[in-house]
Amino acid sequence: MPKAISTDGALDGGDNDAKPVPTRFRPLHGFLKLIVETDSSRSVLSRFRAGTILLALLAAFGGVGYFLPAFLSRYF
Repeated sequence: MPKAISTDGALDGGDNDAKPVPTRFRPLHGFLKLIVETDSSRSVLSRFRAGTILLALLAAFGGVGYFLPAFLSRYF
């Protein structure tokens, strides 16, 4: 049976029960989703929540970047 071309130009093998490919980097996927949600979500509450989570992550990485070397410098 010949393969049909879908509307997006990809070849359709006719397997409609195909499962999506699982991503290996699920935390990275969630982080990228937060960035996109902050920029393009229609809901103001969703934008605010995503922006707040991103700022909290930035503050956490900043705190680790500051306090961890300061803590380790006392011992070395």
